[in-house]
Amino acid sequence: MSQRISMIGSALSQLVNVMTAFDLTETGPNESVSARMHRQKRSFEHLIDAVFFWHQNPKHCKRSMQSDVFDAKALLAEIEGRTRP
Repeated sequence: MSQRISMIGSALSQLVNVMTAFDLTETGPNESVSARMHRQKRSFEHLIDAVFFWHQNPKHCKRSMQSDVFDAKALLAEIEGRTRP
């Protein structure tokens, strides 16, 4: 159940990211709002990191971006593995 809650939180973060992006060319539908704040070096990054202090993750936004990159690479590897002869 914990994994499901984590995935729902991730999906909500992606929704908030798309809803709050002023320029949609600056983000994508699978990027979390935390990852975008870190990638774009926005001042809100410190606020988001502070909100997630309970998660024992002082670099929440940075780790969110790393997680998004890891997930994207894993998906690409899976797709490439299916399409190779």
